[in-house]
Amino acid sequence: MEFRLTVANTAFIVLTILGPFLIAAVAVLPGILSASGGAMGGAPTKIALLGADPQFAREIAPALRPSGVEVSSVPGSPESLDAQVLAGTFDGYLALPSDLSRIDKLEYVSRNAADFRVMGLLQSVIGPAIVARRLVAAGVPASQVASLARSPSFEERRLSRSGKTKDSNFVAVLMTGLTLSMLIYMTVLLYGQAIGRSVLAEKTSKTVEIMLSSVRPMDLLFGKILGKSMASLLQYGIWVTISAAAMKLFGPRLGLDVGAGLSSGMLAYLVLFFVLAFFLYCSVYAALGASAQDEQQLGQFAWPLIAFLAIPLVMISPILMAPRSPLAVALSFFPLTAPIVMFLRISVGAARGWEILLSVALTVAAAIGIIRLSAKIFKVGILMTGKRFRLREVLLLARYD
Repeated sequence: MEFRLTVANTAFIVLTILGPFLIAAVAVLPGILSASGGAMGGAPTKIALLGADPQFAREIAPALRPSGVEVSSVPGSPESLDAQVLAGTFDGYLALPSDLSRIDKLEYVSRNAADFRVMGLLQSVIGPAIVARRLVAAGVPASQVASLARSPSFEERRLSRSGKTKDSNFVAVLMTGLTLSMLIYMTVLLYGQAIGRSVLAEKTSKTVEIMLSSVRPMDLLFGKILGKSMASLLQYGIWVTISAAAMKLFGPRLGLDVGAGLSSGMLAYLVLFFVLAFFLYCSVYAALGASAQDEQQLGQFAWPLIAFLAIPLVMISPILMAPRSPLAVALSFFPLTAPIVMFLRISVGAARGWEILLSVALTVAAAIGIIRLSAKIFKVGILMTGKRFRLREVLLLARYD
């Protein structure tokens, strides 16, 4: 019944329809946002080269123009350029001395403190151009400068457990892992809150007393969690299928290799860790809903759960940068953070087989223990109305059997 009620709900239908577009947007938008300003239809970024040789500006301009950056050599002083940047004439400026061969450090000034894209472009273009001038000044023939100053390209290949190597697009794998981790977080939080509110509504409306006349409290609890989990897995299947098809169709047209990390193995881990997180958190939400007197108190009870769900998301950057660090490994074994952290480590290939098995075993054991504890709280709390429990008192309800 819980499954039918959930699937027939208007919110479920709307989220099922909009979900693939949201997932595709999360996977595609970062790549588009990191692309050139011209590709996004925005105005070009205007950079002034203070004191630079006009010939030098003309040499580097073609390399920057496709990325939406326009450079020009301008005379004046840093103070005058500061005023022009504040006035919006230029987006930033770079002070260059007359003798480029003796440069050790350059300073880029702009109003945008997070102008990482422009900084990266300027470093990748101006740096080699300055090195080339140094080589010419040192007597190297101009015809050999390009080959001597050119940096070797890097190709990444991932070694599988079978011993074979294959092409690896780290950015695509990273974005896939991030997107699916966010999917676990959002759906567990959404359905957990839905179960908590559902139990609370049945408690306050007294309908639960009628239901308990023919159903055991444990059966009622499992029915709610199982029905919601089946509905969410159906929604997951629709989301992932449509999103994968859309990203495969439109990704190449946008020049993005999205979905490269979306393998059958990743989808299997997605379902596994989602189910573990779902039963772990939703059983607690059901117990809290049975103990709360209104939605405000339910929200107060639930904030520790939300904190544990949010910790992996807040620490995504350090986890992905150092997936084998002691902190990342510890969080991947701690049951309340394991579903998301271990999934992130698996997505970048940093989790060993025994670590995955241990993480799953610990999470399953914790889920069973929490379900048993929640069932006791649910059994007592669902029939107790008129008393506002504190969080410590909710845990004490588990003593009753």
